[in-house]
Amino acid sequence: MKRAWLLLLTLLISMTMSVTAFAGVWKTGEGVNQNRWWYDNEDGTYVQNGWQWLDGNQDGIAECYYFDGNGWMLSNTTTPDGYRVNENGAWISASGVETRAVQNTPASSETTAKGENVLIVYFTRTGTTEQAAQQIQQLTGGRLVELEAEAPYSGSYETTLDRAERELHSNARPALITRIAQMETYDTIFVGYPIWHGDAPMVIDTFLESYDFTGKIIVPFCTSGGSGIGTSMQTIRGLCPDSTVLQGRRIGNTSEIQTWLNQTGLNVIRYWEKKME
Repeated sequence: MKRAWLLLLTLLISMTMSVTAFAGVWKTGEGVNQNRWWYDNEDGTYVQNGWQWLDGNQDGIAECYYFDGNGWMLSNTTTPDGYRVNENGAWISASGVETRAVQNTPASSETTAKGENVLIVYFTRTGTTEQAAQQIQQLTGGRLVELEAEAPYSGSYETTLDRAERELHSNARPALITRIAQMETYDTIFVGYPIWHGDAPMVIDTFLESYDFTGKIIVPFCTSGGSGIGTSMQTIRGLCPDSTVLQGRRIGNTSEIQTWLNQTGLNVIRYWEKKME
């Protein structure tokens, strides 16, 4: 049986996650837009087209805001990707305003997850998880690696689920033929998988127990017909207690991925776009 984590520990991990602070200032519009807000990066650019973690009042706590294509902050509404923001524009969930502690680093330093230090590993049977992994690779510039089981899984859905259930109940560690050299060179590892019987396939356990992830950032993502990512998050955090495991996401459509990456606070997209200019 896979490890079950206490809710308190999960909450503490979430509360200790941090994001990098970026220099900038909130500003209001003029004329008909005098009651609307935008964020000036003070480098000739402004935030637009999606989410951004910001510590606008410099209190060491960042909130997440959504900006439209013209750079205006949305408030007291539902964002285009289905999340709620309050009257101040901050992202809210059932537990209240979502916040992250801020790492105050000089604006000139590169604190992003650089493409050459990003690894995207994934396990797939039908190719759905592979599509999500490929999109993440395009956005981050990381290295893409497919995890392959030594004993391949059947093309039959029912046969695969029967095997997955046996492996789950026996706490099996299916052997992998995939070997990743120089794992120590990667700082950020995306781990993708389908959801089988409410959890990640046991080959993911095999992978996570095969390397030392101490001090690394792990970003889970999954695909499924309807199940969420919740239980697999507990499993991965249990297998990687000395890593920072960011909140993962079930990918229903690859168009969701850029918004999700922005919400993680990793800033991987910003680095890769800059590199491609």
